[in-house]
Amino acid sequence: MDTLTKVSDGGKLNLPASLRRQLGIEPGTSVLLRVEDGELRIRTVREAVRRLQADAARLFAGSGDSVDRFLAERRAEAAREDDPA
Repeated sequence: MDTLTKVSDGGKLNLPASLRRQLGIEPGTSVLLRVEDGELRIRTVREAVRRLQADAARLFAGSGDSVDRFLAERRAEAAREDDPA
């Protein structure tokens, strides 16, 4: 369902509370804006990260590669560098 709102003289767009609730936008929430097919798309950074994580999980499924594995390898490498022996 479309919601009608106006852009102020200063270029500010008022997002109605019902839309903010649907998107999980609270005061101080960072959002990403993009024009796609002549439309303004708004999504939270949290949602963008969630989608990227889901995409990465699909891409690396079954490969044995993962962020967790990468981090474990970096931690082990850092521990070896910190160990004076």
